[in-house]
Amino acid sequence: MAKSGLEYWRSLDELADTSEFRHWVESEFPSAYEETSDPVSRRHFVKIMSASFLMAGVGLTGCRRPESKILPFSRMPEDYTHGSAQFFATAMPTRSSAVPLLIKSVDGRPIKAEGNPDHPGGTRGTDIFAQASLLNLFDPDRSQHILADGKKALRLSALDKLKVLAGTLKAEQGAGLAILRESSTSPSRHRIESSLREIWPQAKWYLDDTVDDSAVDRAASSLYGSSLVTDYDFSKAKVVLSLDNDFMMLEPDSFRHIKGYASARRVLNPEDSMNRLYTVESGMTVTGSNADHRLKIAAGEVAGIVSRLASYIANKNVGVRGNTEASGFLEKTKTAGNRAENHSGWIEGCADDLLENAGACLVVAGNHQPESIHVLVHAINEALGNVGKTVTYREAPENESGNLKDLVSSLKKDEVKTLVILGANPAYTAPVDLEWSKVQESAESIIRLAYYEDETTAQCNWQFPQAHYLESWGDARTRQGSLAAVQPLIEPLFGGITELEFLALLGGLEVSNPYEIVRETFKSVIQEEDVFENSWRSFLHNGFHEKAVAVAIESPTFSWGNASRGLNGLPAAEDALSEENLQVIFKRDLLIQGAIYGLELIQGWRCISQSQ
Repeated sequence: MAKSGLEYWRSLDELADTSEFRHWVESEFPSAYEETSDPVSRRHFVKIMSASFLMAGVGLTGCRRPESKILPFSRMPEDYTHGSAQFFATAMPTRSSAVPLLIKSVDGRPIKAEGNPDHPGGTRGTDIFAQASLLNLFDPDRSQHILADGKKALRLSALDKLKVLAGTLKAEQGAGLAILRESSTSPSRHRIESSLREIWPQAKWYLDDTVDDSAVDRAASSLYGSSLVTDYDFSKAKVVLSLDNDFMMLEPDSFRHIKGYASARRVLNPEDSMNRLYTVESGMTVTGSNADHRLKIAAGEVAGIVSRLASYIANKNVGVRGNTEASGFLEKTKTAGNRAENHSGWIEGCADDLLENAGACLVVAGNHQPESIHVLVHAINEALGNVGKTVTYREAPENESGNLKDLVSSLKKDEVKTLVILGANPAYTAPVDLEWSKVQESAESIIRLAYYEDETTAQCNWQFPQAHYLESWGDARTRQGSLAAVQPLIEPLFGGITELEFLALLGGLEVSNPYEIVRETFKSVIQEEDVFENSWRSFLHNGFHEKAVAVAIESPTFSWGNASRGLNGLPAAEDALSEENLQVIFKRDLLIQGAIYGLELIQGWRCISQSQ
């Protein structure tokens, strides 16, 4: 029977028998052609050529997927079907809170982030940074190797280095040790740090955040006499005044504030009323574009407007007006408020609306505003009776750390022998007048845990790759007080180490497994020994536990005397703007704003931002 169509060789031996192949070998490798006629050496020659083809990919493997041997499950895992999506509850830690998430995973790969609707502080939506964090996981520019003086090092030798250093630091009680890290709401990290402070009583701790959003909490702590975290509930506010605060876009927890604001604006029944939004801002924002009443001002006018508003509202409150401690506050706000006399009609109309809805309104200021402005805002909410309703306060750990400026001072005095940096990139983010790159050289040894090989890497003796939150065990407190679970959906792609594990290894702690660290923390929080296992499983399944919530403080005592002293830093009056007197405003770029989520460098989103 005659053959029809093309003929395909089925093995390399069959290929070697073709006249075309023999002719090619004779012309390409004349000295080896004789081997192809010997059956014994011919087989050896074909094997060698096969390996060459395989390595070079001469038309044989260039268009095929790499193949590897896999074995089926001997016992199929529960609730698993190959190719079907699974959802796991976790949270994305931020500097001052956490974003509760449901991560969609297919065959062990996280591919989509959505909000956890069951979480007390969660929604079905997220923000752009939560979506960007998935790109961050697979970012090819992330740190992939342990580096010793800029060169790749073996993991075992690096961990041995940490073990030796841990013994030395413990023997010296942390003398000459400085730890620079970024803010975190993780109870586990706070517990580990407390243990290390006992082991290293002479060590010094410092905080450095690229974006500082702590002014609102510092102001609240100074007014109420203890370390506090401030939280807002927009869903209960019938009237909202936003003072240069873009809570729909750039402020922390914007994903939650948007939902709360929208729920109070939604009209479901004929008798329902919509909330009202007043904004005072120097530039157009997403929040301002949604305002019912928007006052466009120069940035330097904010202090005068807030002072006039505070003076008007405080004088309408009999309890404040008759409080002798508040006399200094009333006098200072009256004086500063005179700057905004040209806006008196708008301010008084807004103030009357707030007073008519006292206890069901809310005043907020942007986190980039100075602490004195936030003192005024806290005082306004106190006078309106919003505390405990639309504004709540919760206790927070005391900040016993210095700042970057303090660390630079210690380095210049040669007080730092060993500098440990956790996540921060001070060579890029430090103010130029601190001359960080030069000052950093004063430390004898620099050890760093970082997500990228960046500007600070060049001066580090050791750098360890940091694990992504989707590769990590951890925990975090949301601003609403709930404890959120951070659990891995994938093995560390590049052998990353979590912050908890790194600190535990550096301190020589008995427990360094991050899973066990988080588990111990949860046990100390929940305090249910008899049903702990059930509570732990519920915590991991749901991403939270209803009993692991920091309760809001009821009726905190406000100090009007501290409020008066807090106004000493109020920005001075400025001349009116003109062609000769211009004002330059520096706004946060979205990429810099992403630093509150630890997303300083995201290549995909950087391209999008630059294209816009």
